[in-house]
Amino acid sequence: MDPVLEIRNLSCSFGPKPVFQGVDLCLKPMDSYALWGPGGAGKSTLLKVVAGLIPGSGGTVRIQSVEVFSASQKTRQDLRTRLGLVFQEGALISNMSIYDNIALPLRYHTRAAEAEVEERVGGLMAFLGIDREADRALPALVPAGVRKLAAIARALILEPVLLLLDEPTAGLEESAGRRVVRALKEYQEKSRAALLFATLDPALAVSLANRLGVLGKTGIRIEGPPREILERVAKEKGGP
Repeated sequence: MDPVLEIRNLSCSFGPKPVFQGVDLCLKPMDSYALWGPGGAGKSTLLKVVAGLIPGSGGTVRIQSVEVFSASQKTRQDLRTRLGLVFQEGALISNMSIYDNIALPLRYHTRAAEAEVEERVGGLMAFLGIDREADRALPALVPAGVRKLAAIARALILEPVLLLLDEPTAGLEESAGRRVVRALKEYQEKSRAALLFATLDPALAVSLANRLGVLGKTGIRIEGPPREILERVAKEKGGP
């Protein structure tokens, strides 16, 4: 089974200050990997490097065998249709309605007719339990939980092979968090996508991930089954 994501000896620095070094990771279809680590460990930065939003300072990232850093602009554009990215704060476009935010990737990357856009957006909103009364509301006018669910819907709309999620249930009520976990699992079953997500929520890591890795300055220092790794971290002085 060919990998969806291969990271080899990846490093990232902001000026002279290294964020992380020596990260190695391989995800195959249906893998769900939780990145764990204290604030400042570089979890969010790693997701952005993988997505090609910020450059790494060394190493390689391959998505379905395409090397992200050296790919042409056209190839990177194609890669973006295979990725779903959810930022910690949602990062919806502020002057665009909830509906139009979710529909944006379809309208930008495909030639789907508006009838198909309506069907797919409506289906995802129903799937995630987003009230259709929010269709025409701007992000600032809806609760934080609705914004997060809309960001997840936007990430799923192109049916990506790789989902990158930064704290996907942060800010959600418990019931909404359960809907997100259920939706991501059902999406994986349907699409065989791989998930890479950053979290400091033990319950999310255990319920969604089949592997958990603890990210440090010198790479992923330990990884394994989530419960086992979380127990080890809890015993370590200064663990997250």
